[in-house]
Amino acid sequence: MAFSKTKTRSVVGLDIESGFVAAVELGNSGGPTVRRAATENLLPGLFHEGEVIDTDGLAEQLKVFFNENKLPKHVRLGLASQRVALRVLELPVIENKQELDAAVRFQAQEELPMPLEQAVLDHRVLEQYSDGENQRMRVLVVGARRDSVEHLLAATRKAGLTPDLVDLSAFALVRALHVPALSHEELHLRSQLAEDELHNGDPDAADEAVDQGAESASGQESAVMYCYIGGGTNLAIAVGTNCVFNRVLPNGVESMAATLAERKGLTLDHARQWLRHVGIERDVETIEGEREIVEEARHVLEHGAGRIADDVRLSLEYYQAASPDARLVERMVMAGPGIAIEGMPHAVEAQLGLPVVPRSLGNVQVSPGALDGVDASQLTVAAGLALDEVAA
Repeated sequence: MAFSKTKTRSVVGLDIESGFVAAVELGNSGGPTVRRAATENLLPGLFHEGEVIDTDGLAEQLKVFFNENKLPKHVRLGLASQRVALRVLELPVIENKQELDAAVRFQAQEELPMPLEQAVLDHRVLEQYSDGENQRMRVLVVGARRDSVEHLLAATRKAGLTPDLVDLSAFALVRALHVPALSHEELHLRSQLAEDELHNGDPDAADEAVDQGAESASGQESAVMYCYIGGGTNLAIAVGTNCVFNRVLPNGVESMAATLAERKGLTLDHARQWLRHVGIERDVETIEGEREIVEEARHVLEHGAGRIADDVRLSLEYYQAASPDARLVERMVMAGPGIAIEGMPHAVEAQLGLPVVPRSLGNVQVSPGALDGVDASQLTVAAGLALDEVAA
């Protein structure tokens, strides 16, 4: 689903977040493959909590970024902010497209927290089902504030880029991270692999094999929470490849870095480096560096992980309460710069009591050298934006 559906031969997924910008160009030799990728820290004051703050300043940095990295100028953009809403509507089956559009707009007036005249809407039919008496349908509806979309488009066009598509970043997240279901034969081989790894004394590899097998066993019927911790935290719940819930929160790696920078008089870039250096797992007494900064970085990280876990828990409760037949979420896939901080996935897992699997990409391949000098943890959303569908 997207707000525009124009396609081009060579396209770049462009993810703009508080703190950084990431771009991924995909090729398709035997399957989706990262052909080229680039990331760069974003200057302060240009973009905040999913919204363009300085159109001209952002355009200038994007222009230089694309020219220096020799990237194609056709781009697909992502939206992730608290000014975007996603809802699943229950409607009687409507075959006529114009009548369905009208019915969706009518019900969206009641469901979306924004006036429709100020919104850009898009929708997609998820499924048809019977309630025992009548045939009904579930329709996924996305509404975004029109000015948010227009500001994003204005910045990219001023940078000399051609926006071909504006998509919800949550959809890109699912496309990039989802691993399609395996066949029964493949599942059997996966179980054998896990058993072999245990016999070989490699429990970590065995755990990974079991996890992938369990994930595949539930396949399209499972509900998975995708948690992207970057400039903010983007939560998406998907049943198979269909995203049915999205919530964007301001707390993320960038807010943690800003807190540490303010408390210890650091630049944002130095604060980011300290967070990665310290992490959550190691004993602070064994970590090299100025003791006060090390201890404060650990405190900021532990508090940030706790807030994220609390937000995830509340979001899960809301998701379950909003629909009586909502699928149970049994695991989380975590992505983004947060997984580059040692111990972050384990810290959230411990507080949630929910298995957490760190992952940057699903079945997307990478060309040799494409990620040289690039922070791969920042590429997930950009790669998903460049994808047309989940990689098989």
